[in-house]
Amino acid sequence: MTKATKSSAKHPKSGREMRIDAAIYIPFKDAVLQSLKGSKGKTFTQLTDDVVKIINKKMPGFNKSIPWYTISIRLDLESRGIVETFMEKGKKLNRLKK
Repeated sequence: MTKATKSSAKHPKSGREMRIDAAIYIPFKDAVLQSLKGSKGKTFTQLTDDVVKIINKKMPGFNKSIPWYTISIRLDLESRGIVETFMEKGKKLNRLKK
């Protein structure tokens, strides 16, 4: 039996680390980056809606919480300096870091 490769996802504020199966981490990371690419900023709801559509196409049998994985992986990308969160007109938005 082979052991699943785990990716480490870190929370940018608490520094808490989670272990996420690489078979889940990689498609979600790609989906988050794909959604934010070329965007000036998206709310978490807009980002999640995009990721749900992408993941349902890439991983049709996926039955876990897509919003949970989206936020966990988005936070990890933020801790790695790839994604940033900012406020605009009272809305919290996400975008790729310049």
